Amino acid sequence: MRQHYTKTEYEQLLEHLRIVCQTNEQRNEHILDGFDELNVRFVQRSIPEGDYSLMIKACPELGFLKDTYFFDEIFIERKNSLQELAQSLYGQKKTPPFVQAVCDELRKQKLVSGLQGARILDDLRRQYYVYDDAFLRELKRAQNKPFKYLLVEQPDGWNGILTHAYPNQYSEAAFWGMIHRIEFDYGLHIKFLPARHMAKEIYTVCKMALDAKIVKT
Repeated sequence: MRQHYTKTEYEQLLEHLRIVCQTNEQRNEHILDGFDELNVRFVQRSIPEGDYSLMIKACPELGFLKDTYFFDEIFIERKNSLQELAQSLYGQKKTPPFVQAVCDELRKQKLVSGLQGARILDDLRRQYYVYDDAFLRELKRAQNKPFKYLLVEQPDGWNGILTHAYPNQYSEAAFWGMIHRIEFDYGLHIKFLPARHMAKEIYTVCKMALDAKIVKT
């Protein structure tokens, strides 16, 4: 429910704002350091979808009787490069657990020579590998959230795709089209920006979402 806040109350509300960081987010030390530099408080915990979200610490005087999470409203996914984004969109080769178990046992028992073992393991992986499309499944689960952002650490923006500034085989045209497809299919706001600005952008997105969700101007 949106409601009016005085200037003082609104400042108090922001004091209770916390950025929620996914516990398994990788290579995000620069973001956490950025939050510290901006005096933005954050907590780390599991999030159903996305890498970052928002919470308001309990403040009964402002209408929040307990810690309130906005996981159903805000979805922020971060990719640390075009390479990671491409792998997420096209799926990554993943070795099934039973194949990995066989591989581990062969190594442990040393039943074959090193070269023979390498060939066997390679054949097993090629025969049984599967594509992991976890990111696309995550987007589907988050589809009904009103505020959805994909933030990519790529200072050259869309031009980085057209100049193939990513070390994989996906063509520029296919990659370009795929990103626009998820943008329209899932209602994503897609932004490219330098890594040094990522913390500020995450905070800004969360603050704007908070304003749109509960604050009347």
